[in-house]
Amino acid sequence: MNLEPAAIGSVPPNSTEGQGARSRWRWLVRVLLVVAALGLVLAISIAIWVRSQLAQSLPQLDGERSLPGLAAAVRVERDNLGVPTIRGANRLDVARALGFLHGQDRFFQMDLLRRSAAGELSELFGPAIVAHDRNMRVHRFRSIARHVEQSASAEERALVDAYAAGVNAGLSALGSKPFEYLLLRIDPVPWRPEDSILVVLAMFTQLHDTSGRRESSIGVMHDLLPPKLVEFLLPTGTEWDAPLIGEPVAQPPVPGPDVFDLRTASAPALPSLLRLGEMEPAEQLEALGSNNWAIAGSHSSTGRALLANDMHLGLNVPNTWYRATLIWPAEGRGETWVSGVTLPGTAVVSVGSNRHVAWAFTNSMGDWNDLVVIEADPADPNRYLTPQGSRAFLRASSRANRRQGRAGPGFRRGVDDLGSRGGQRSSRPLAFTALDSARSRGHQFGTTPARARRNPG
Repeated sequence: MNLEPAAIGSVPPNSTEGQGARSRWRWLVRVLLVVAALGLVLAISIAIWVRSQLAQSLPQLDGERSLPGLAAAVRVERDNLGVPTIRGANRLDVARALGFLHGQDRFFQMDLLRRSAAGELSELFGPAIVAHDRNMRVHRFRSIARHVEQSASAEERALVDAYAAGVNAGLSALGSKPFEYLLLRIDPVPWRPEDSILVVLAMFTQLHDTSGRRESSIGVMHDLLPPKLVEFLLPTGTEWDAPLIGEPVAQPPVPGPDVFDLRTASAPALPSLLRLGEMEPAEQLEALGSNNWAIAGSHSSTGRALLANDMHLGLNVPNTWYRATLIWPAEGRGETWVSGVTLPGTAVVSVGSNRHVAWAFTNSMGDWNDLVVIEADPADPNRYLTPQGSRAFLRASSRANRRQGRAGPGFRRGVDDLGSRGGQRSSRPLAFTALDSARSRGHQFGTTPARARRNPG
């Protein structure tokens, strides 16, 4: 038998220390396998739960559902694209059913619209969005919406009440809240009738300048530039327009050096021209556009009039509009048939047809807002001057309940110090049609069929 010397540091195969090392490795491998198995089970469980929650948050497409408040059964049929046709016994039942569908299909979109106008997005997204909320709270749209809802006629209130009830019924009928609220770890707030007005006001803010910067820029131009140059830069129309009333406006002539010549401008005037820098930077300007086209039946191959509408809104997911067809009995005999696109959050067809009249709209880019010069009372900074004498400022404060943070500061209404007029700094509150309760009311309740076509039944 030959014996070989053992290597330094080696452990004999049958030693206790070698067996302990192998035992520890086997234990570690088992632990890792158990941890991996548990992790896999947990991942699968989470995936199943997420899938279940997403499936339960989807709208109901088939079957029957009890909807409190209906005068009679309502039938909803969807085509291959999911576009619903709603048949009801009356206008209120159809509005309630439309609210149910909106609540199931588009509630988060509706929530963003109402919160955007009311300045309440920080309740969803926290301090990061407080600046937007502060800018919107200045307009007090929530107060305006509440006033519009309270001042509506009994018929109008019945419509928005039925719609709101339908929205909340549709939201409650979901097996799980919409997935966006799962991600935000927050529960959706029920829909209120006044929220439909806020949705309309949210569209105002998308289509108009709510900061007053454009009006301020125009004021600076009037202060510093010759009238003929301002007239050329800010024409009231062009020869390409097709006004419904009157004739197209002639394009102002290009101003010559006798009107304005930078080469010979006096030195004192040049620093004043630097104030044009107060205007909105060119890179922030967007090329906005919108159009309608109408063709008389005498120019179409079918002998019927044609209406084309391109609203040039931004591309969103989901889409801004929600297609639907609404049908209910007409007075006397026949039926009222309205088809087109609705704005989720409202109970009316914004753009569509009733088989007799087609209607549409675009943004006219008209002069719908102004900055109003306010002269403070030299004797009292809490008052301002009017033709009838000194008047106290009306102050309104608002507190934002921010998510994951304390209440935000009070907001003061007004757009202050956006430039100057006549060398004097002055407060210039913004006045525009969205602040007019009557106009907001008209946009919410005014889009109805101009004349219902009565089809023999």
